[in-house]
Amino acid sequence: MAEKQPGADRLALIAEATKRAGLIWITVPDGQARPAWHVWRDAAYVLTGPGEQDVPGLGTAGQVTVEVPSKDTGGGLVSWTARVSRVEPGSAAWSAIIGALLAGRLNEPASPAARSPAERWAQHGNVYRLAPSENTDMGSPNT
Repeated sequence: MAEKQPGADRLALIAEATKRAGLIWITVPDGQARPAWHVWRDAAYVLTGPGEQDVPGLGTAGQVTVEVPSKDTGGGLVSWTARVSRVEPGSAAWSAIIGALLAGRLNEPASPAARSPAERWAQHGNVYRLAPSENTDMGSPNT
């Protein structure tokens, strides 16, 4: 079944706001909002795992809420619902996003056991794709 997305205007707002945000807040069902750095391409891509950010429950959540804060006020700019899928190491999607994640990752810790951060992520981390879904809330948080 094809994944349904919000309307073009709403999708453009989500993409622009999320792309410019330094971080997003991810809330899994029955969980607390957690800050996470990300890379935006066609969706938000989030890296988790040992030595990386922790977003408990993201791997088992089919859907999450994403809140994008305003850089100016810190308040909520836009909130949207995302379908969560894991990007499999070695897949075409992995190859397409890993360079952007490497470029966006600040303060990458050295790891003598792995030849590169991408190899370490493939072995011990997870990359998740958060794609806007049709039932995205039309409102903004904290307004």
